[in-house]
Amino acid sequence: MPDRIATTRPDNRRGLTRGERRAQRRSKSDGRKRRKRYIIIAIGSSVALLFIISLLVPGGSGKQTSSNANLNAGGPVEILDDQGRSHITPGEAGGPYLTIPPTSGPHWITNPSETVPTGSPARWGAYETPLPDEVQIHNLEHGGIILNYNCEEDCSELINQLQSVIPGQGAQFILAPYPNMSTRIAITSWRHIDQMDEFDADRLNAFINAYLDRAPESVPGNLF
Repeated sequence: MPDRIATTRPDNRRGLTRGERRAQRRSKSDGRKRRKRYIIIAIGSSVALLFIISLLVPGGSGKQTSSNANLNAGGPVEILDDQGRSHITPGEAGGPYLTIPPTSGPHWITNPSETVPTGSPARWGAYETPLPDEVQIHNLEHGGIILNYNCEEDCSELINQLQSVIPGQGAQFILAPYPNMSTRIAITSWRHIDQMDEFDADRLNAFINAYLDRAPESVPGNLF
């Protein structure tokens, strides 16, 4: 009787048909693919979380200089001097600023909130009360556009006009009253301002197209 040839198959595959062995290999391959997907998802989630945390953690009291990589130095209005973007304690005055409303400079930092004046940056949207300068600057730093209006009595028509130039869901836009401005309307972005007494949709849209999401820490979309 010839000697029995020893098999090199693992114990868990001995006695399996060819089809069963193929099914076993497919199962192992699918398991490896699932584990790889889980790892990729976990890494992506961690990166996104770290990015969001970086927006909320104070950067210290030292003066920070703005990155010019994302700025638009051209467009319909002149770019203003950079007053920095250092973080200061909420409640502390950051001015004096070069313009009213301001377009850069020291600003507050807290967790985003709808509560005024504690939230900095403030949530995008329309407000019935003025936002402090130190809050506005933080939103501008993240690529936002702010439409301020100075209206003493019935402001519904002016508000509706200003809302008409805000696109889509209003991400990266703030509409708020600003008493004691020298004009009825002031639109601001990081280091840019345009002021007018009469609503001018073409002029406002030109400003928005030139300067929306053009700031040192632009955050596209409605993250706040």
